[in-house]
Amino acid sequence: MKKSILASSIAAAMFGLGAVGAQAAVTATTTGIGEILVVPYYTAQAENATLLTITNTDTSNGKAVKVRFRGAANSDDVFDFQVFLSPADVWTANISKGADGKAKLTTTDLSCTKPASVNASFATLRLDPTLSGDALANGTREGYIEIFTMADIPKSNALSSSGAATVGSLFSVPQTSTTDITNPLFTAIKHVKGAQPPCSTSSAFTALDALTATRLTLTPATYATGIPTTPTNTGTAGGVGLVPSSGKLMANWTIINTVNSAAWSGQAYAFSDGSPILPSTSVSPTGAPNKMVNYFPQTSTALTATEAANLTADPLFLSGNLVQGYSKTTQDLANASASTVAAVTTPARYDMPDVSTPYDSGLTPTQNAIGIQLQMGKASVIAEFATESAISGSTDWQFTMPTRRYAVAMAYNKISSTDDGRRFNSEYASTPNKLTAVFHAFNTTVNTSNIICVTGSAPKAYDREEQTATSGVVISPQVLGQVSFCGESSVLAWNNGVASSALKAALTVYPVDVAPFSTGWATMTTTTTAYDTATVRNLPFVGGAFLKASNGVQGYGVYQSYR
Repeated sequence: MKKSILASSIAAAMFGLGAVGAQAAVTATTTGIGEILVVPYYTAQAENATLLTITNTDTSNGKAVKVRFRGAANSDDVFDFQVFLSPADVWTANISKGADGKAKLTTTDLSCTKPASVNASFATLRLDPTLSGDALANGTREGYIEIFTMADIPKSNALSSSGAATVGSLFSVPQTSTTDITNPLFTAIKHVKGAQPPCSTSSAFTALDALTATRLTLTPATYATGIPTTPTNTGTAGGVGLVPSSGKLMANWTIINTVNSAAWSGQAYAFSDGSPILPSTSVSPTGAPNKMVNYFPQTSTALTATEAANLTADPLFLSGNLVQGYSKTTQDLANASASTVAAVTTPARYDMPDVSTPYDSGLTPTQNAIGIQLQMGKASVIAEFATESAISGSTDWQFTMPTRRYAVAMAYNKISSTDDGRRFNSEYASTPNKLTAVFHAFNTTVNTSNIICVTGSAPKAYDREEQTATSGVVISPQVLGQVSFCGESSVLAWNNGVASSALKAALTVYPVDVAPFSTGWATMTTTTTAYDTATVRNLPFVGGAFLKASNGVQGYGVYQSYR
């Protein structure tokens, strides 16, 4: 509780969120259950595969869920779709390397999805277009996963004999009818005795694709009339059987080496929005609730520039004075003409929501991203390493920074002799935010692989006999004494040169040599500097240490979250 209050207070002080925004700041949960989930790493490299489970712990309401896979290099979208979970439902999938070299998702789960089948190879459309062949496919084979509860799907408006109603067990407002109205969307996505739900054969399910509103706002007036028996394309959540999310989603992941059976597993990091849904004390509430329904059709219909500005902080989706590039010539942020700067990529409905999309109507996308960033910030990490040859030991430390995308992103098609391709959300770079921003133009760089890096510091290693290396620690070919976290999901490989023997990472892996120490533990400062180069900021990341050992052909894996 102290952490949540402190983070909200800092957000309010730094970024002017105001009273509503401060109270509604997104907070990390201690249970791993929430509305926004982040799986720190997936991989389909070499013989590795990743198993994913998403569980609806809500035994009353269905869930409309967005699943997005982002590549490790610059968090580009490589695969996304929607899953609709019944109450207490579990959805499972496997991600492995397909025959075409790309990561491929396979599932036999019966839960409804949009599109109807998600058994497919990942996409390379938004990866670096200068790559081809396996180098391009490689960009899909490792990264991280975002999972969003976009909305709840209640069974009915649950009218009581007195006429009072509780919609989805969340709302208590007056009703104009005393007859329970079944939600047809709930019926469409509900398993019956283990059988596949009606899904696409239901008009309630297909009606979601025709929605014209980009943000579904469910007002108290909508609650007062209950959920219509026939969903209509009204642009209101009540018209399609959706209500604001109550969270209650969790996910678990397992990475398994399919050759020697070494495996690592963990739970997704969870974040929850604490905004009020409706005033609980008002008999006849007025005004819109703070909490929004964040359902967006899984269609390619483009967002307008205004819609994008209200929904995302992603610099590649923004235009005008909301985004800035970096000039190699002047070595500073630059806009040729703010009023004419077009979005690098025109976002579509299927691009929403992302981590920056607010659940609270009182927050901007940048404020929402900052709220999550504050929850992830760490000044240092501690973990073990084991690289003994006698046990064929190997260790990788893995770091994912899922909020960095909303400060700086890579525009591959803008790279030139005067432009390094970085695009910055100008809200992070403006006064007063620039002195408190974690990622900015002067602590990020672009390497020769067109991957964005942020500077850090070298780990300090101890062996099991309490000795510490005072010299000779090499992080190569980087600046002596520094680690550059290159990529949105980066891997530090211990004592294996450029090889990642544990995770078989191949995209954003960097060597850490602490020989002659082969086993022990290490601590590493994970801070960076603000614009003034004097103020220290904690880097926001999730991840942990992956340790692997072998006994003959049998492999063993241990995953340790950072302390």
